[in-house]
Amino acid sequence: MTTLTDPLLGHVLDDRYRIDDPVARGGMAMVYKGTDLRLDRVVALKVMHRHLLDDEGFVERFQREARAAAHLIHSNVVAVHDTGRDGDAVYLVMEYLPNVTLRKELRHRGTLTPRQALIVLDAVLAGLEAVHAAGMIHRDLKPDNVLLGADGQIKLADFGLARAVSAATTTKTLMGTVGYVAPELVTRTGADERTDLYTVGIILYEMLTGFQPYTDEVPIQVAYRHVHDDVPPPSEQRPLLSPRLDALVLWATSRDPEDRPQSATALREALAEARASLTAAELDLDQADGPENPAFATRPILVPTATIFEPGADSGPIRTNAGTDEIPYLADEDREDTPAEAARHPAARSATAAPAADGGDGSAAVAAASGAGAAGGDTAPGSGRRSGRRGVVIGLVLVLVAALGLGGWALLGDRAVAVPQYTAGQDPDEYIALLEDAGLSAQTVDAHSTTIPSGRIMEVEPGAGEELQPGDSVTITVSQGEELFVVPDVTGSTETDARTSLESSGMVLGRITREFSDDVPEGSVISQGSGEGPVAKGTPVDLVISKGVEPIEVPIVTGLDYDSAFAKLARMGFRISRDDVFDDEVPSGKVVSQTPKGGADAQDGDLIMLKVSKGKQASDSDDEPSDGDRAGDGEG
Repeated sequence: MTTLTDPLLGHVLDDRYRIDDPVARGGMAMVYKGTDLRLDRVVALKVMHRHLLDDEGFVERFQREARAAAHLIHSNVVAVHDTGRDGDAVYLVMEYLPNVTLRKELRHRGTLTPRQALIVLDAVLAGLEAVHAAGMIHRDLKPDNVLLGADGQIKLADFGLARAVSAATTTKTLMGTVGYVAPELVTRTGADERTDLYTVGIILYEMLTGFQPYTDEVPIQVAYRHVHDDVPPPSEQRPLLSPRLDALVLWATSRDPEDRPQSATALREALAEARASLTAAELDLDQADGPENPAFATRPILVPTATIFEPGADSGPIRTNAGTDEIPYLADEDREDTPAEAARHPAARSATAAPAADGGDGSAAVAAASGAGAAGGDTAPGSGRRSGRRGVVIGLVLVLVAALGLGGWALLGDRAVAVPQYTAGQDPDEYIALLEDAGLSAQTVDAHSTTIPSGRIMEVEPGAGEELQPGDSVTITVSQGEELFVVPDVTGSTETDARTSLESSGMVLGRITREFSDDVPEGSVISQGSGEGPVAKGTPVDLVISKGVEPIEVPIVTGLDYDSAFAKLARMGFRISRDDVFDDEVPSGKVVSQTPKGGADAQDGDLIMLKVSKGKQASDSDDEPSDGDRAGDGEG
């Protein structure tokens, strides 16, 4: 059987990144484990498939998004260190994290306990807070892109690339993976941060049930169900799940973005409030409830890939660096607040105590809301589960409002003004008019952006949905486009000095080629390929480095007469020395030998030493007269 060898294995990209081992293959790129030879560290290298290189616009967007992602520094986001192109290899250099994906863990476990699911989701939302704050949208969240590190870290990967892949994908991918795609991506009505939150809700559903809510052999049918159907409560698959978990899933997966959480922070806060209200039995519900559920009847018996450590009664806060086989866990309910936390949340404790005094609690409120929604579905044909969904969502909101110590009158007060919604890239004049109509004032500040066109909105502060008093000011950050830098002239510098100068100016060293030069010393820069005018930060600058003067091959002149040899060597710029020697075989006047020998490399002006034959050396016998000569002399 023929074994196919990856031609990139062992290849060094841009004289720096060595490709060592394949790790994973995706629809857009191949991921390898590699080595940064300059810093001597292990990295992950994501190399784009060659068939995507035909679209130069796609390659440009891929690299631009990668540069933007490189500015994200967060403990729940895989760090991007570098990007570049070496011939047909367009690549990203990323942090290497020994891990198992959430997808693989679910395949082995089947489901997670609610406690584990909420821990993973909290980390995902923390990462999304950083991504969204940077003006980016992930748009391709799925369990494959959630990494459960061997050291307990939970990180998001592949963020921002869905934006770049839009020009090169077909309708089958619908700007993301079809099982997790938000309705607005299918209908192409625009996407914002809430698009990612829809996918987060789908992931929570899958962690709790082991299934995606919609499956079909025809991908487009799955996409249409996201548009036309409401995601069912996960308790339909696992009846013992708490209604609070149903409410979180239904809120996040509302088909209308306006009905979803308005930010990752809002959903994360709701997650924490819901978890605080769940009992230990509800949090640690495991697959023991599976056999009672017909939905589990046809599923295989799954063996966990690792033992997940569960907290005891004396557990502390979230563990951020748990052991190899652990998912970090949140603190138990009996943990006492620190004085700072007690000062921040006095109203929360009094609000949560109030329902108990009235003979009820938050659980009853959510359950009642869920039941009311179901009843509405029975009595109002045509409204379907939509009204039931709203009932559950409203119930969750009521519980969270009570937990935060906010009365309904505070939400409905006539003095509160909500900051209008905006879209990154919107015309600021258009948004200022919306602010003025709402009774708010505006001020603008400028900032550079690699993703938002010049003159368009990057972000607003306070964020959309925040409540202000009439006349309060909203700061609009307006993009000035990508920040440009002047490339320094490094011609004539040594390679080391050129690298230092480029990196200190925001550039990166691009491809290096080496050529001979009569004028530039070996190791210095002959020319650079930066082009004219300012360039974006991180632009690779190609250099041509001198190999010194090109050597001259010494010709073979042995056997030639000296004059011919002299003329030939002199024309090539060599200096010649002559040493006359006797030789029994080489005729007089011919070159016997040369140093350096013919075919060796030399430089202009080097000395070539020639030994020239004087012919045979006369012997003593040649000087004595013969007997005949003596006889003749006697006769004379």
